Amino acid sequence: MKKEKIFIDTDIFLDTILKRKPHYEFSNKLIGLCEQGEVDGFTSSLVIANIYYIVNKLTSHEKALQSISKIRSIIKVLPFTDKEIGESINGGFKDFEDGVQYFISVNNKISHLITRNIKDFKKANISVLSPQDYLQSLNVKQ
Repeated sequence: MKKEKIFIDTDIFLDTILKRKPHYEFSNKLIGLCEQGEVDGFTSSLVIANIYYIVNKLTSHEKALQSISKIRSIIKVLPFTDKEIGESINGGFKDFEDGVQYFISVNNKISHLITRNIKDFKKANISVLSPQDYLQSLNVKQ
C-alpha cells in the first residue's frame, strides 16, 4: 500500500523544536509518524530557512542547525522554483508564503498540507489539516 504524502508547515516543526504548549504533543506525534516511516513527510527549503531564522533568534545558532539536521534526516526537503512563486502571486492567497507552500504541495502530488494556519488555505484543492485532525483521520491514539 502506498504511503500518504504530507507537507509539514513551519509552525508544526517549531511546536516540536520549541516544545510549544499545547501544540507540542500533536506536532511531535505527527513528526514521529514520518520518522517511523508510517507516512512520507515533506517540507520546503523555505520552511527550513524560516526554522533556522526563528530558532536561532529564540535559542542559538547551534540549536537551529541541530534542528535542521534532524528534520533533514526524517523529512524530504523540496525546493521551490519560479513556477511556485508565479503560482503564489496569481493564486489568490492573502499570504504569499502560504501560497508557495500550497503550490509546492500540489506540484509534488502531496495529498495533505499539515499546518495550524488552516484559515489561510480556504482556496486549497487539497486536504489542509491541523496535526490533531490529521492524526484523528488516521485513528492514531491521542
